[in-house]
Amino acid sequence: MLLSFDWSAIVFLLAGFGLCLFMLLVPRLLGGTSKGFQKEENFESGVVGAGTARIRLSAKFYVVAIFFVIFDLEALYLYTYAVSVKEAGWLGFATIVVFVLELLVGLYYLLKLGALNWSPIDKKPKTPRLSTKPVGFNLADITKFNGIDELETDPTGKVPAQSSGKVFSEIKDL
Repeated sequence: MLLSFDWSAIVFLLAGFGLCLFMLLVPRLLGGTSKGFQKEENFESGVVGAGTARIRLSAKFYVVAIFFVIFDLEALYLYTYAVSVKEAGWLGFATIVVFVLELLVGLYYLLKLGALNWSPIDKKPKTPRLSTKPVGFNLADITKFNGIDELETDPTGKVPAQSSGKVFSEIKDL
């Protein structure tokens, strides 16, 4: 009994292996051999590199990557359901509804947890806005201007930087 081989697969593997060897060896043989600091320096679009590539990233970037993977897989499952919606029937529809509801509950939980809040303003509790004027509040009394003497004295007793006490001491007509 003679076994028949699939020669096309063997030829394909040999051709792939040969192509890899060709791409690794030919540039070594034909390429230049100059070395030096400037030759080995990183070059990206005309911008000279500064610093190191070893930087610390915030954990928020990794959280976003995990969210991407989760919702990318969700899209994959929804696509496979959409392709086979006739074959899946009502049982497939019920399964996909439960799947989407689980994802929405998880997303709601993440929103409540604050995992998607990136800005520092989202971390602070919001102060309630005033809807009415406080009792005894009069803006005219607060912003009333009593004259030039008020500009030269500070309520704290310190001399302001603008009027060091001797700005217009020679001129009395102001």
